[in-house]
Amino acid sequence: MANPPPIPPPPAGYWRRTFACLADIIPLIILGWVLARWIAGPDELAALKTTEAWIKNFSNLYAHALETGSQREMQTLMNLALHPQTQDMEAIVQWNEFQGGVLFILLLCGLTLQEWLGQGRTLGKRMFHLRTMDVVSQTPPTFMGCLLRCAWKAAFFALPNPITMILGIINFHVPLFRRDCRTWHDLWSRTQVVIVP
Repeated sequence: MANPPPIPPPPAGYWRRTFACLADIIPLIILGWVLARWIAGPDELAALKTTEAWIKNFSNLYAHALETGSQREMQTLMNLALHPQTQDMEAIVQWNEFQGGVLFILLLCGLTLQEWLGQGRTLGKRMFHLRTMDVVSQTPPTFMGCLLRCAWKAAFFALPNPITMILGIINFHVPLFRRDCRTWHDLWSRTQVVIVP
């Protein structure tokens, strides 16, 4: 008599997946910020300096406007936010694009290699006893499966683009409405995050 197929492990719940994702992403984001400053060229460093000066000026004006409660101060703050100088805006965009590109590559490589070499387990998944599995074969995902999953996450967290941010927020909540708790990147890569002992 043939043995029945093994019962598949239960899917990981929304909060467990969320905390595992944050445990994976936060260290890589911090590393990406440091790496972007370290490899930045003279143009990027000048853009960073301008960006930091604008943020400091805005923060000081904001604190002063709250402290005084003056309508004039509030109007100055609104003008700075809604009508920034062109060179400030160009520097902010330049730095954010550079930093986002560095962060995207770091997240894509870091998450893909962790999941592929770790047989479906990243640092965060190990902490929360989770594993990514191929839905059909119930084995760890292939390299392409890991790459597809991680490209989506890297784009959401790294690229300063409103479209990827909106789609990422929707994707982040998809498991709440599915019995199998799968996201779009799970569906595209034919994978599922499951609980392991």
